[in-house]
Amino acid sequence: MTNHKLAAVLLSSLSLSLISACTKNYYNTTDTSSSSSSGGSSSSSSGSSSSSSSGSSSSSSSSSSSSSSGSSSSSSSSSSSSSSSSSGAGPQILTTTLSSGTTVNAVTINQGTAIGEGSANGATPFSLTNLAADTNNTQNTTNPFLTSGNVPDTAYGFCTYPSGGAPTRVSYVTGAKFATMAAAPLGTTPATGQDPSVTMAPYYFPLVYNTALTTAGNAFGGQAPIIGLFDWRPKDIDEALVAAESDDNGKTWYFMQTVLELYPDQTNPISGGYSATSTNTGCPATLQGTNANATVAGEYPSKIGYPPSGDDDGWGHASIIQLPGLGNAATGQFLYMLDRNTSNLPGVTPATEIVDGAPLWVINLTSASNKFPISNTNNKTTAVPGTNDIKSIASALSPVAGNTTNPVVVQQTNGLLNPDGIMAVFPTPAANAVAATTPGAPITVLYVQKILNGDDTGSTTMAAANQCNKAPFSGKTNHDISYVRLATTTDGVNFTDLGVVKGLNDPTTVDYTQTRWISPRGTLIDIYGNQTRWGLYFSGGNCLDGDSDAFHYIGYAESTDMMNWTVYNGITNPIASINSFTGPNQASGASVTVPSTAPVIPTQTWFAQRLYAPTATYVDPTHISMTFAGYGVQTPNNNLLNYRQIGNVELTVSIAGGTTLPATTPNNINAH
Repeated sequence: MTNHKLAAVLLSSLSLSLISACTKNYYNTTDTSSSSSSGGSSSSSSGSSSSSSSGSSSSSSSSSSSSSSGSSSSSSSSSSSSSSSSSGAGPQILTTTLSSGTTVNAVTINQGTAIGEGSANGATPFSLTNLAADTNNTQNTTNPFLTSGNVPDTAYGFCTYPSGGAPTRVSYVTGAKFATMAAAPLGTTPATGQDPSVTMAPYYFPLVYNTALTTAGNAFGGQAPIIGLFDWRPKDIDEALVAAESDDNGKTWYFMQTVLELYPDQTNPISGGYSATSTNTGCPATLQGTNANATVAGEYPSKIGYPPSGDDDGWGHASIIQLPGLGNAATGQFLYMLDRNTSNLPGVTPATEIVDGAPLWVINLTSASNKFPISNTNNKTTAVPGTNDIKSIASALSPVAGNTTNPVVVQQTNGLLNPDGIMAVFPTPAANAVAATTPGAPITVLYVQKILNGDDTGSTTMAAANQCNKAPFSGKTNHDISYVRLATTTDGVNFTDLGVVKGLNDPTTVDYTQTRWISPRGTLIDIYGNQTRWGLYFSGGNCLDGDSDAFHYIGYAESTDMMNWTVYNGITNPIASINSFTGPNQASGASVTVPSTAPVIPTQTWFAQRLYAPTATYVDPTHISMTFAGYGVQTPNNNLLNYRQIGNVELTVSIAGGTTLPATTPNNINAH
């Protein structure tokens, strides 16, 4: 995007901000999961497009211990609410249970050569399993609430540091081609033809979906595959988007490709940003170091005009929209990414951070294929210059001239207000020839608007009674505002905002039994398959956490019109939750226990302090597979061996009246 176009976008957003700031919006949060009243007033300024310069804090609250990783439920647990509201969606239609004996999995991924093109496309990146193998570690992982010791060699497993020589990146290529056997179980020695398995950490913010591009398994498991996009983000080391495939409904994953890396190895032709003259490997300066306070040279070319990013602040919150049109599986897919850059937008007053202040980055995935969900990254650097441009942020934004085979064209969204990410996509009906097969038919999405420090800054400032106190355990205070909004698009780039939805959260509440913030990842269920009743799995949080990332619990809500929602599984009776809390409620001072009802999914140590980003896929008419992310610690700084873990569980769903899930539900990207 040119500076002139960026300026136009920002001016347009600023105009919308001024209009929105003058509008009052009443949330009337409909939540049948709790009888407690919401603290504070019920009204607040509607979301605006301006944001403050201050970033959000990161922490989570926890108290009692939780069950061990990989435990199974001992009995069937139901998510049904005992009451329903007279407003909103009415009685609950879909209920979620966990069948007896069902295992909650901390999932694994093979660490080895890529599915597509073999070693020429690289291998699974660094994992916390690799870092944990350092014999110098003294940090424990068995009980994150009693963390002791430390991790002295923070770059161990990511790079090697020869005596007297420059550091080099560690490659986990296991052969010229993808393995011929399923990966060895975690902790076991692989046989010939097998890759080792590693914990799927540090990965988080998953998007799991079916696509017409990958209809047959490329790995192992015997089932039609699902594709997963994961934010790979080793603390202060690097960030990238990793694509993987699962043939067993998300229990195990196989590596496909790494794209949009923040710190690429520019000495390696397989890496994005390759330069025959560069010596930059993306490694920290020392084995004991990180890339904190480092920046990427040339990450944002002059045509973009952004200051460089640093630390592990690359691009995240990946989502995909599939536009309608027969045969449009590749050219109609658009990838959306949040820019985490905490620098200020150039030329914008008041000072506004790029993260949550700028539009989302968007790329039309014209060269995606069955083994390359994002873009064909076969290593053809010599024959076709720029083929690997998608592999790093810098090369994607400044592509090599001459690549006509699969050029990378990066744009920015227009019309979304302070987008933190696209939360969910409403699928067009497969049976509707106009909506599902006609190019240009509108697609509707839920997205999250986040106004950094909004409740104590500028026109969105709230009364002190509606601002969070310090969180009980982290001692941090968060002033961000988040709104869930509805928008439509016909071209994947330009959006029409339809306003703030009602019922999912109340940005003014300080009540620990209510929801203040929502995360920009959820799963929509077209319950009857005819767009008359929608279910939504989402994650939320409140002042108890001291963080607007909304990682306290996974909940469930329903709607008949996309705009008005009734929450049936809230923070007090959730689908899943971090550790329970008992203490004084900020809203009343009275003692409160959150959750008051045991969650459907038993809390595990690896998501005991952060839990969010539920993304589910269809298994059969009465089961869905839910993939999500969790932390065993409040922040990675507390324990570098126990954060950003992908989890999975199979849930049983039942629909009132005895009907079952349509075969195309869930449908997370609008694929047909």
